[in-house]
Amino acid sequence: MVRFFAALILTGFCIADSQAQDATSTPSVSATPQATSPAATNIGRFDQLRKAFDQLSVEQQERVVQNLHRWQELSQDEREVLRQRERVQRQKVEASITEAYQKSGLQLNDEQRAQFRKRYLQERRRLEEQLAREVQEKRQAGNAAIIEILKKEFSNPKPSATAAAH
Repeated sequence: MVRFFAALILTGFCIADSQAQDATSTPSVSATPQATSPAATNIGRFDQLRKAFDQLSVEQQERVVQNLHRWQELSQDEREVLRQRERVQRQKVEASITEAYQKSGLQLNDEQRAQFRKRYLQERRRLEEQLAREVQEKRQAGNAAIIEILKKEFSNPKPSATAAAH
């Protein structure tokens, strides 16, 4: 999932860059540019994306670039499938947040509800990471046990039927 978001971020980064270049190459109709013009907004987004990218570790930056290249190699249909999956995932998360809020029985104002949403997402992310670690540990322990069983099984070769016949 992180890879997908990184690819989307970098894709947005490239789109914002190309739009910013288009905006600077096109002459402005009015003499006074507006701060809320699409070009200004895109440049602001571009700067935010660049700052976020710069804050990543070198390994993370490399992964983002690799994912961007992978994204660019996808067909339009494949991209749309990934976008649809992301929309479905976002809807599931929002439904989960709504359900948690309703189950809590709290009556919060908009600001508090936004804070509840943020905290719920943080705690949910921690839970998912913890569960993933536990599953990985169990998988490794299980694999080690399988290897030991197979090691014992194959290290004591049983005499073959042809060797016993001699």
